[in-house]
Amino acid sequence: MSARDRELSTTANGEESQLTYQKVTESPIRRWLMLDGHRLVIAGLLTGGLYAAVVALYVAGLFPVTDAEAVVTLYGALVGGTLPFITIVLAINQLVLSQELGWTPDLRTRFEGMTDFQRDVEELTGSGVSPASPAAFLNLIVTATVDRARQLPGALAADAESHKRTEIERFIETFESDGETVSAALEDAEFGTFEALSAVLGHHQGNHYHAARTFRDEWSEAFDETEPLEDLVELLGYLAIARQTFKTLYVQHELAVLSRMLLYVGFPTLVGGGLLLVSYGRIAAAVANDWLLLAIAAAGVVLVFLPFMVLLSYALRIATIAARTADFGPFVPRASSE
Repeated sequence: MSARDRELSTTANGEESQLTYQKVTESPIRRWLMLDGHRLVIAGLLTGGLYAAVVALYVAGLFPVTDAEAVVTLYGALVGGTLPFITIVLAINQLVLSQELGWTPDLRTRFEGMTDFQRDVEELTGSGVSPASPAAFLNLIVTATVDRARQLPGALAADAESHKRTEIERFIETFESDGETVSAALEDAEFGTFEALSAVLGHHQGNHYHAARTFRDEWSEAFDETEPLEDLVELLGYLAIARQTFKTLYVQHELAVLSRMLLYVGFPTLVGGGLLLVSYGRIAAAVANDWLLLAIAAAGVVLVFLPFMVLLSYALRIATIAARTADFGPFVPRASSE
């Protein structure tokens, strides 16, 4: 990973640390557009931008609203282009259902795998019966990992080398900060909303797992007791699995919502676009004001583009989530941004 993509933190001696590093700061506006913003609001902004672009084309003389034949031809091409969205909706539904449907042996294997994982987490955290809510279950693991990290200073040997002590203290500080942020966000998170998944994006990545394994396997002499480290490494592995499971559940929910929204928007688009297609010639002949005619023509273009805007707004977030959570397991193949 290049120095530009990965801004490494430094030790007390000013040397680069290979174990902990600072996150690359991301623009709040970009994050809002790609992740945090409501998808229908983003679609509305994209639609407004398209309307402004159509008006700019008219001002530049590139969109002749008085030429009914040219506008009708444009509408015909756009309306025809919306028909493939039916195929997209069917493909999305098939993708979602393929993850949920199955025969008894497959479903039993999946169920047993989930319950085995749940019992492993309960045994390591000592929590008894774990929460049924995905967000609360994930919060249980996060809280347990932070608790184990806080036990590390007490497990350090009195004669531990200073640079190792500094590195471990830096790791604990970063880990606690991430854990408190995630835990606070998950407390009020509702499953199925992006806020629940957003809480774990960019936190407790593979670099934490790598650092904990390094402390356990290569720096074991710096500790009088390694049990907290053993638990921490195991919990971080569980956390990676739970985070990916949480992402899978959210993306399935998001795809189902997208499918429904495309149906809601697609039907009015086809009806409205079809009506404009057959009536724009008469409208152009009846309306004498070019600016009013422009408003009608631009509204028609925006209406036909609505399904694409909705698809684009949702696809941006799903693709960004996939990119942000691509580093599953012990590897860190990308810069970690916040």
